[in-house]
Amino acid sequence: MKALFPIVLLTVFFFSLPSMAQEEQAIEPENKADWSIASQWGVGAKAGLNGLGFEIVKGFGDRLNLRVGYSGLTIPYSLEQTFEGFDLLAKANVKLGGASLLIDFYPVKNIIHLTAGVLQNNTLITVGVSPQSGFPYGDLTIPAEDVGRIDANISLGMPYSPYFGLGFGNTLSREKVVSFNFELGALYHGGPAIDLSGDGIIGPMASEHNETVLSDAVAQYTWFPSLSLQLTFKII
Repeated sequence: MKALFPIVLLTVFFFSLPSMAQEEQAIEPENKADWSIASQWGVGAKAGLNGLGFEIVKGFGDRLNLRVGYSGLTIPYSLEQTFEGFDLLAKANVKLGGASLLIDFYPVKNIIHLTAGVLQNNTLITVGVSPQSGFPYGDLTIPAEDVGRIDANISLGMPYSPYFGLGFGNTLSREKVVSFNFELGALYHGGPAIDLSGDGIIGPMASEHNETVLSDAVAQYTWFPSLSLQLTFKII
């Protein structure tokens, strides 16, 4: 009987091996990171300093997200001023936004992510200053159409900018349908470029010399801060 016991024990052990292997195979896919193209997709709504927009998000494994999106916003502004009976109107139009390609890495899974990528610069600021009344000159009044106007276009120095950010939350949750993300960052766009044009009596103020002076004054502003909030819905 003592000699038979080890044989029975070995027989039970070998018969249990297939079931143990099946259990390991069943558990393995749950712990394995998913890198397939057919899963981990989401659509996000985004709002920030670069405007309102959307993003398509693709997850890779547990710690990487790829985002492709577009944001945009146009802000009109006008200001009237009166100087010693002379009325001036300044109109500005600020256009922000562009396409983006970003990748997120999560050193702390589902909580903190580092982001890097490229943003398209469609940013353009236009400013126009024109008289709304005649200009008093001694006993004379120069008509507004003869006084003229000055226009300025301010654009960023680079059409595409590198972007770096730090985010809190998740741009695509692996477990929940809805995820929230808050992100701080900055993009490098180079020195802004200023283009002046004008006509009438004040037209000569839009000279190349003044363009150079103004461009040099804003050349130091090469970085643009970014802040955004995002809500993403997982679709696959």
